Amino acid sequence: MTSDHTQPTGSRWDAVRMGWPRPRPALAGAALLVAIVFPFIAPDRSWLSTAALAMITITLAQSWNLVLGYGGVWNFGQLAFYALGAYAAAVLATYLPLPPWVAIPLAGLVSAAIALLLSIPALRLRGIYVSLLTFGFAEVVRLLIVADQSGVTGGSYGMSGFGGFGFSGPHALSANYWIGLGMAVLTTLILFALIRSPLGNGMIAMRDNPALAAARGIGQRTYQMLVFAISGFLAGAAGAVYANVFEIASPTLMGLGPMTLVVTMMVVGGLGTVTGPIIGTLLISFVQMQLQDVPEVRFIALGIVLLVVILVMPRGLVPFISGLWARFRFWMDEDQDWTDEDYADEPEPNAARQLAR
Repeated sequence: MTSDHTQPTGSRWDAVRMGWPRPRPALAGAALLVAIVFPFIAPDRSWLSTAALAMITITLAQSWNLVLGYGGVWNFGQLAFYALGAYAAAVLATYLPLPPWVAIPLAGLVSAAIALLLSIPALRLRGIYVSLLTFGFAEVVRLLIVADQSGVTGGSYGMSGFGGFGFSGPHALSANYWIGLGMAVLTTLILFALIRSPLGNGMIAMRDNPALAAARGIGQRTYQMLVFAISGFLAGAAGAVYANVFEIASPTLMGLGPMTLVVTMMVVGGLGTVTGPIIGTLLISFVQMQLQDVPEVRFIALGIVLLVVILVMPRGLVPFISGLWARFRFWMDEDQDWTDEDYADEPEPNAARQLAR
């Protein structure tokens, strides 16, 4: 291995120099093919229903990964944007004759607007205080919905019976699953493009070294508001898809339990990576399904999994396995001139380091 780290020539936004996640077209294509044909190979409807919910949860987790994993903002109000998107879609379907394909982006815009407003006070806070503000906001939203006596939101019972996507027959669940899959793929592509853009690099630089980022002209206010709005839109759209797939919007979408579950999915897979939330969500979703008959064991098992991952693989499964694979390739080809960036398939983006040069 060489110790020469001479600055390479080329574009300022070179993918290797910036440590951007590297695309794996063959692996991604194979995974997408398996996901598309899953309704035909699923053992029974419970597997397909779990997979449909997992696809929507992947969209939610990726939206949260953008602001928490890449932005470094301790936002714990993401489920409120998710629930608000679900309620917006339900209200639009109930009181206005809007088709789901129109209601979904509108619901996303509602959540994005509220997330943008929440980002304004969050700009003045740091660390745990941002967590308290956003978690408190989510609790206020949940309690307002539960206490609603007007009948608009259905109170603690929620809203149901608004038709959803309108599929019927034996293949309705498959159609809903494919819609959730399409939304998860689209969200992942958006996240991938954002991370490899100047916006993503500015966001990561603020996370890793806010003083240096500010000194290089990166405005925290603009970037943080944009990140909140984009992640809020994606979470709201995910909530709208959930409402149309399962034809219900209820306060159970929020709260400490669902929030802990989604955070566990992201941490187990790898927070701050593109594929980590996907792996973590699929793994935890199907483990939960297998343990649904023993709920007391289910929560204990999830706690043990989270504890083991934090102790053994603090960055999550994806970075851990990527590191092992890179070292195996190094062992197979010792003559190659390896650099630190080659030790991970999803290396840590080093936008702050590049800005310092």
